[in-house]
Amino acid sequence: MYVIAIHYAPGSGEPLAGPLAEALDKTAYEARARLSDPEGGPAVVANYGEIELAWACAGRLRANGIQPILLTPEDVESDDRRFVARTFEIGERGITAVSRRGETSEIAYEQVDLVLHGVRIDEHTELRRTERKKFSPGRALLTGGLMLSKTTRKLEKVTTEERDEFLHLYSDGRPPLVFHATDLNYQSLGSALQPSTSANFAWLADRLREATPRARHDSRLTNRAGRARILGPSLKDRHLDVAISLLARVLRTGN
Repeated sequence: MYVIAIHYAPGSGEPLAGPLAEALDKTAYEARARLSDPEGGPAVVANYGEIELAWACAGRLRANGIQPILLTPEDVESDDRRFVARTFEIGERGITAVSRRGETSEIAYEQVDLVLHGVRIDEHTELRRTERKKFSPGRALLTGGLMLSKTTRKLEKVTTEERDEFLHLYSDGRPPLVFHATDLNYQSLGSALQPSTSANFAWLADRLREATPRARHDSRLTNRAGRARILGPSLKDRHLDVAISLLARVLRTGN
């Protein structure tokens, strides 16, 4: 998939609505909806299965005075290209993380230039057979009160969600250092260890925020509205890595 996005500063979306609508052949209302984030861009405005169509869209945007961002499949982050921590040690000047494969990454707090805080939601839908009993006056009358209820059976779609908070730490010259709340061993917290995963992860997030005051911190990916304003109506939470990649690119380089 080839993604076309634009970046706009907070409060600057309105002047772009007309040119964006014309370039995408959308209504002004649809264009404004893609420019509504109070924190500004990035915002996905189109996606294609072929690179030629993406190039054509980028050309129309440029012709209307809008600088496009093209994200190819190779530009999208995945855990294969990140350093995903399993254990960690919070030091005075930096953090040391160890992956499940035993690899070690050390990063000084002053080297971190961006921290992304978000929530990944995985939805699972399955068919479940349900049985319900309810009083049946007709059955009670026909059986002389021996059978008072009727059982109905049906298949229902049941959707469940699995939520996992994450932190991505970015610095030059190395893969993003990633912490997944449900995948971490928190034993290194010692006396600060809490009984719940959420409390331990909150402690880690607060500690890293305090330790990296020079870095940019962004938490718009912690809620559905923030993710939706980046991904737009055509992409869903399952494309969260697109939102992460776009946000990191824009906040670190400006384009």
